Amino acid sequence: MTVYAIQNQWGGSGAPWHEGGIFNIGNRTDQRPIALKIQSGDGGQSFTGTMTYQGEGPIGVRATLVTTNSYRVENQWGGPNAPWHDAGLFLLGARNGQNAVAFDLHSNDQGQTLSGTMRYQGEGDIGVKAAVSDGVAYDAQNQWGGDQAPLHPGGQWVLGCRPDQPVVALDLSSGDAGKTLAGTITYKGEGPIGFRGTLIMANTYSVVNQWGGNDQPWHPGGTWVLGCRTNQGVVAINAKGNGVEIDGTMTYQGEGPIGLELERASQQALAEA
Repeated sequence: MTVYAIQNQWGGSGAPWHEGGIFNIGNRTDQRPIALKIQSGDGGQSFTGTMTYQGEGPIGVRATLVTTNSYRVENQWGGPNAPWHDAGLFLLGARNGQNAVAFDLHSNDQGQTLSGTMRYQGEGDIGVKAAVSDGVAYDAQNQWGGDQAPLHPGGQWVLGCRPDQPVVALDLSSGDAGKTLAGTITYKGEGPIGFRGTLIMANTYSVVNQWGGNDQPWHPGGTWVLGCRTNQGVVAINAKGNGVEIDGTMTYQGEGPIGLELERASQQALAEA
């Protein structure tokens, strides 16, 4: 996966840049996107267009909204009659109740950064600056109604800030309907460390961590995406695993606990260069 920290600009080239959330664009190992040009004709329910990965030409994109800002994406190469291939989940947009409807992004440094424009429903184009983030994308599923009940799409989450050390446990809760989350997390090979997250955009938290005791300083912990519902905050997460898969329970505001399964995002099928 390629997770990006996003900034947006509106009001002219001299205007300030604003927090734009976290996007995941592409799920290939060691092959970043270098262009994304897609549009929606239905208010962000779906997208069509093209994207380009390092070392390749443009390939077709079609995407369908699954949960808030999370899209199931397919790619096509080899001509208009060629088959479509599953490209996994992309995270495109970071606002509650306002879907993105257009992207025109490109990279001059092999996908380390992206720049260009995007558009949210009901607005004009705004500037985009994207830089690769160390967060790890996970595809989430939820279950309610018992162990034999079906699994439901749970969106795409982004955890952690250490590229080679995945998160393996979360024990978090909120006393303010998901505006903040606090508790502990565990990175692989370590013990639990303190966690405080503050909601900054849809399901998106600015995180700090603490280790060494309650009197020790808090350290930047990255920007995380937790949950997938519009205006219904996460109020508890209790899950553990091996960093590739993480399982347990979570609770949305106003509900009881539901099952949670997280699997590290990936794409198996690759286009031929």
